[in-house]
Amino acid sequence: MDETGRRTSLRMSILGTTVLYFVLQCLVFLAFSLKAGFLDLYWLSFGLTSFLFHALLFGLMLVFIEDFRKESDGILLGSINLANRITLFRVSSLPTLLYLVIAAKRFPIRYPLLILVVCIFATDFLDGYVSRKGKEVTKAGRMMDSASDYSLLIVLSVVFRYYKIIPAWFLILVLVRLGIQTLLMAILIIVQKRIEPTSTFMGKVAVASIMIVYSVELVILLIGSVPRPVKNGIEWIAAAILTASIGDKILSFARSMGCVGPFRRISNGNDKKRS
Repeated sequence: MDETGRRTSLRMSILGTTVLYFVLQCLVFLAFSLKAGFLDLYWLSFGLTSFLFHALLFGLMLVFIEDFRKESDGILLGSINLANRITLFRVSSLPTLLYLVIAAKRFPIRYPLLILVVCIFATDFLDGYVSRKGKEVTKAGRMMDSASDYSLLIVLSVVFRYYKIIPAWFLILVLVRLGIQTLLMAILIIVQKRIEPTSTFMGKVAVASIMIVYSVELVILLIGSVPRPVKNGIEWIAAAILTASIGDKILSFARSMGCVGPFRRISNGNDKKRS
C-alpha cells in the first residue's frame, strides 16, 4: 500500500475506532446507571458530553495524522495499532469516569467503579509495553499517552477534592505540577515551533504515585477507613515524589531548550564535554 492509501486507510481506522469507543463508553455508563438507577438523572448530559468529547478527539487525531508514523522507520500506519488503541481507550473513558465518580457519591456503585478505575490505570503501563515490544512507537501515541495521563489526573483530582476525598494541599500540588508541565510545553511550542512529547523516569514515577494515592483513596471509600498515619504517609510520599518531579521536569525543559546538555561552550569556541 502506498502513502496515500495508508493515509486514507488510517483515517477510516481513526473514525471507526472513535465511533466504537463512543458506543463502548455509552454501554459502560448504561450498565452502571441501569443497575444503580441513575439513568434518567445523568443520561442526557453524559451522552452529549461524551459525544462532543469523542468528536473533539477524532478531530485532533486527524490534525496530527502525520504523527501516526512508526519512529523506528518513519512509515505511516495503515490503521491504529494495538498500543494506540489501548491509549485511546484510556482517553475515551474520561467523560465516563467523571460521571461515574460523581454518581458514586449518591448511588451504590463504588465496588464496580473501583474495578473500572484500576483497569483504566493499568492501561497506562500496558500500552507502553505493547508499543515497545512490537516496535510500533509513534509520536501520536506518545502525545495521547501524556495527554491521557494528565487529563485523567486532573479530572480525578478535582472530583476527589470536591468530595473531600483528598486534602486541599494535595490538589494544589498536583495542579502546580501539571500546570508547570503545560507551561513548559507551551514555551517549547512557541520557541521551537514543534511538539515533541518526552517522558522521564521521574515523570512516570510521579504519575504512578498519584494513581496509587487515588486507588488507595477509593479503597478507603469502600472499606470505611484506615489508620490516619497510613493514609497521611502515602499522601506525603507521593507529595515528595511530585515535588522532585517538578525539578526533573524543569531540568528536562532546560535540556530541550539547549541550556543544559552533555557539552558546554568555552571562550575559544571549542566544545568540550562537561566534567
